[in-house]
Amino acid sequence: MSIDVSDGIGCCSGDVRDVSRVGLCLVDMAKRFGKNIDAYTVVASSGEKYFKFRVRPRWERAGRLSKRVGVEIEEAPWQWTEYVMSLEAQQRL
Repeated sequence: MSIDVSDGIGCCSGDVRDVSRVGLCLVDMAKRFGKNIDAYTVVASSGEKYFKFRVRPRWERAGRLSKRVGVEIEEAPWQWTEYVMSLEAQQRL
């Protein structure tokens, strides 16, 4: 799953490492992106599915060139919840 993220000032792209009904782990984010910003707008895409939501950063780990950010989804759309539930069902098989 890939993402495009905006902090209201700039934007960047990255990937998603882990998903849940209430959060995401964003990886390969630009190291300087989102300094001192308390919410982002995310557009996540997986194949032909697109999801847009507001997220709040909860933790951050910076590497040499990029960073990993754990975010909490504010009011996830029902399509997102259904998508994650389908992934959970696939893992049980």
